[in-house]
Amino acid sequence: MDPSITPETVLSSVIRITEQRSQQNLEDSLVATLADLAGLRFCGICRLTHTTSGVFIDYMATSVPDEARRAGPLDDDPLLRECLETGDVKTATLPDGGVRRVQTILDDRGAACAFLITESVADQTGQISLIDGFAAIYRNYLAILRDAARDTLTGLKNRKTFDENFSRIVASSRHLEVPFDGNRRSSHLAGEHHWLGIIDIDHFKRVNDTFGHVFGDEVLLLLAALMRRAFRNEDLVFRFGGEEFVVMLAPTTFENASAVFERFRETVAAFNFPQVGKVTVSIGFVRILSEDLPSVVIGNSDKALYYAKEHGRDQIYSYEQLLESGQLSNEERADSDMELF
Repeated sequence: MDPSITPETVLSSVIRITEQRSQQNLEDSLVATLADLAGLRFCGICRLTHTTSGVFIDYMATSVPDEARRAGPLDDDPLLRECLETGDVKTATLPDGGVRRVQTILDDRGAACAFLITESVADQTGQISLIDGFAAIYRNYLAILRDAARDTLTGLKNRKTFDENFSRIVASSRHLEVPFDGNRRSSHLAGEHHWLGIIDIDHFKRVNDTFGHVFGDEVLLLLAALMRRAFRNEDLVFRFGGEEFVVMLAPTTFENASAVFERFRETVAAFNFPQVGKVTVSIGFVRILSEDLPSVVIGNSDKALYYAKEHGRDQIYSYEQLLESGQLSNEERADSDMELF
């Protein structure tokens, strides 16, 4: 190991990393610290985005401002693909004698949640133990942050993590988009996009008033369980509070997004909730574009949700289709009673 790396420098680096209070800051701090401490010429953390067109690599943090590394098909990185398939650390010698290394980061359930990629110069293999040690610190601290990011009742992601995840998804969506002329009314819904849906339990206040909050909480717990089964691992599910849930779908087509939300609505309607009986949900969803702000996306999805609420409940509506059909023009609300923001 480099003699300049002392216990004091390592301890100082660990303190700096564990001072972070968000996943993005944690990852930025980790790659910068490792690159500096281990003398790496590149360090990055990436995740995989699954689409019907294939699997894409999205870098969440890198030690160098190289946009070419930010996103690309998994097939362009055979070493990472091999690591994904085997779960083992994979290395490759670069033309100049340096070493590229890819290792999997497992979450608290044993699933691959990220990949740590490093590139060292020749004769730097002595730094591997340092890299592995900081990878373990990252894995463990990530579990702590994720526990803090969970809703205490349902175990879903909580509202305070929404902005961070939204920013990450918007950043990763730029390579997915079809040309857009700035006018949502005239734009088509071709191609794959991220989608955001707001799911609201119909007449939930009536459930609490009739059966009590204990059974109301049980409805929320069972609904969260249904959501975990209905949506993919790469989809993000949040509880915003009360009976309001938000789902951010991984890239897919409009038709698939509609089908996923419709199947979930049908699943809930067919489910027999103990003591309470039948419960339904209304859903409004919207496409996420790379220039969108969280408040805009939530607001537009909220308008589609309110249209569903005001036109019979137990149904889903797309914001874009409501605009294109003219159904939303006279129904749009300037203010919402849901108090999402």
